[in-house]
Amino acid sequence: MAGRTERCAARPGDRAPVTGNGSGGPRFGLLLGDEQPLVRRGLRALFEADPAFRVQGEAGNGDTLLELAHLHRPDVVLVDADLPGPDVLGVARRLVEDHSGRCAGVVLLTSATGLTESRILAAARAGVRGFLHKRESSEEIVSGVRSVARGGVAMSEHIVGQVLAALRCDHPAAAFRPAGELALLTPRELQIFRLVAQGLTNQQIADVLVLSEATVKSHFNRICRKLALRNRVDAVILAYEIGVAGGVAEQRSSA
Repeated sequence: MAGRTERCAARPGDRAPVTGNGSGGPRFGLLLGDEQPLVRRGLRALFEADPAFRVQGEAGNGDTLLELAHLHRPDVVLVDADLPGPDVLGVARRLVEDHSGRCAGVVLLTSATGLTESRILAAARAGVRGFLHKRESSEEIVSGVRSVARGGVAMSEHIVGQVLAALRCDHPAAAFRPAGELALLTPRELQIFRLVAQGLTNQQIADVLVLSEATVKSHFNRICRKLALRNRVDAVILAYEIGVAGGVAEQRSSA
């Protein structure tokens, strides 16, 4: 989803599919969850046309989706954010946790109005790694789901901003988590971590620090590995829990 999503590289230990797709590449097991049969049919046709995916099943409610997940152990699950049945965030948490340490990637498919800030934050904390809008193109949806299946994340650019707004309401200023783990970061990585916590994109950080976007991305991937972060949302949450988010002065520096 070029220009619309933020992704973090897969971490060591993230699950990877082993089944070939006939052309030497991985093939990801996929479950679909949406109340509308026509929507499910369209999504199934979309992903069955892509050799990277194997559609393992579809469900019209949360209970059935959980049953299918237990049966098939998918690599990724694409779920309508308004799926009937148990609360979708509880369903997402179960999908992530009920895989004996091998997390299923969960992607929420939202309506044009999207999710509220508090729901996005709760979903991220539940382990959701993708937030895609139904209005996005077929190519963007497939690309985003593929990124999550590979262990990364996919979300619209405004999601990080919404999470920041929710965090400012939840944790106005106080730190409630020790900051010692930041000692794992180099000075440059700490700079980038703080700028990510402000909601800046890789390109914006590159402009501030006078670096290439690729260099910033490489630094951020190392930050993810060192701090066991899944994505930028995790980085923002950690920054607020430690008490280093917000009000960080932009510092221009030579590479």
